[in-house]
Amino acid sequence: MMNPGEPMLGSWDSEGGAGESLAMLTKDIAAALGASLVGDGAKDIARIVHPDDAEHPSDLAVAIISDTAAALTRTRAEAAIVSAKRLPEPNRFASLIVIEQGRAALAILTALFDGGPARGAGVHQTAVVAPDIELGEGVSIGPFVVIGPGSRIGAGTTILSHASLGENVVVGAGGLIHSGVRIGDRVTIGERVMIHSNAVVGSDGFSFAPELGPRMPYSPGLELKRVHSLGRVIIGDDVEIGANTTIDRATLRSTRIGSGTKIDNQVQIGHNVTIGTNCLICGKVGISGSATIGDRVRIGGGAGIADHIMIGTEAIIGAASGVGSDVPEGQYVFGYPAVAIDRALEQYRYLGRQKLLHRKINEIATRVDELERDKMAR
Repeated sequence: MMNPGEPMLGSWDSEGGAGESLAMLTKDIAAALGASLVGDGAKDIARIVHPDDAEHPSDLAVAIISDTAAALTRTRAEAAIVSAKRLPEPNRFASLIVIEQGRAALAILTALFDGGPARGAGVHQTAVVAPDIELGEGVSIGPFVVIGPGSRIGAGTTILSHASLGENVVVGAGGLIHSGVRIGDRVTIGERVMIHSNAVVGSDGFSFAPELGPRMPYSPGLELKRVHSLGRVIIGDDVEIGANTTIDRATLRSTRIGSGTKIDNQVQIGHNVTIGTNCLICGKVGISGSATIGDRVRIGGGAGIADHIMIGTEAIIGAASGVGSDVPEGQYVFGYPAVAIDRALEQYRYLGRQKLLHRKINEIATRVDELERDKMAR
């Protein structure tokens, strides 16, 4: 770790980038996947591709779902990775890797061939860094990055161009902060965290006085006074934060994101929110201030979570749902307002029957009117 005040500029090594993936042998790929290998185990593989995009003998055609498996009959690839459920004709490929679990294998496979963004070693000469920051070994600070005083960057972390980190920011080891990310003061980020382009972590919360409830009059003379956000954001290990996502700092304490949680693009997380471990939060979700979300919660795209509510561990929130009340542990809710999934589906089924129901009511009303007229005619 570099000592405070030690010169850091001018140490950028433009040849230190890791942007290109490394070639691997088919036997090594099979071993990493725990898969079976049929044929040549010493074939060099430089990249993984859709079967239709294979151009070189070193391409590995990935065909683990039905659509891509059908493309194997026309691919130019000499090696392929397939599901045990969808084997190609015998002897079609010089090397064939056969897997059992497609999605899990895809995660490992793409990691093997992802060299990450191109980066240099050290601190780029255009970066503006405070003299007292601490850098671990192997840190890469890209062009036009700004890092405020008192900040600490863990070993092996990469900060790409035009990102900015405020005062007293802590970033753990092995992180990757993409271009344009903005990290405010007093944010603490765990190890192996990935933050995608233009995300903002540690912005002020949307908080004003007086608190305007839905029934409170909003008179012309009412003055809205800003409640300042003096707290922090604390992010655990192995968290991923998508592009253009915003996480607000707390008013006095901390907004918290638990370890292992994955957050998609364009998500809004309000001040004082607490999110548990290993949650999945899809794109365009909005989580209002002071909401508490348990562990292993899944929230579908476009859902809205009201302030001060609690969502229990392992709950599921359906896409585009509006959650206005607490969700018990393990419950699956859907709709607007969100209710238990069985009830929501029942409501939608009844809505679909409304036209038929009204027709029957009209028919009954017509018959009743006819009976009344007959009765009066007598």
